[in-house]
Amino acid sequence: MTQNQQKDLFIEWDLYQPSQQETMIAEFRRQYRGNYTKADLLEFLKKKLEIEGYWEKVGLV
Repeated sequence: MTQNQQKDLFIEWDLYQPSQQETMIAEFRRQYRGNYTKADLLEFLKKKLEIEGYWEKVGLV
């Protein structure tokens, strides 16, 4: 994932309410059970936030 994609991902993430973020993080932790990397988290959020289609439209892919 490029730096621009990461920045955009975190911008999108910030649009969610803390309770929504906590729910997604809990789901991530259930799937990875403490054995994960930053790249795993970013990939999970990319899929969860369904942002890849947007990136294709704006040329971030």
